[in-house]
Amino acid sequence: MIVCSCNVFSDIQVQAAIAGSVEQLRMSRVYASLGCSAQCGRCAHTIRDMIAEFIHRATLARFPDGHEKAEACA
Repeated sequence: MIVCSCNVFSDIQVQAAIAGSVEQLRMSRVYASLGCSAQCGRCAHTIRDMIAEFIHRATLARFPDGHEKAEACA
């Protein structure tokens, strides 16, 4: 699915940019990793949702029961 018609990139490209990010996830970094910048901004909501979904899934993978486990005090 095309996410950005101005820069012509797809959801697959955005997902790869998000997954490959080693820095803090920001929309500007997603655009930069795709070699472009925001134009009209209509895709911003979709990209923001994709970043939130990625963070949610990563959190669930790390903490399947929904919260961090308390570390034992040494």
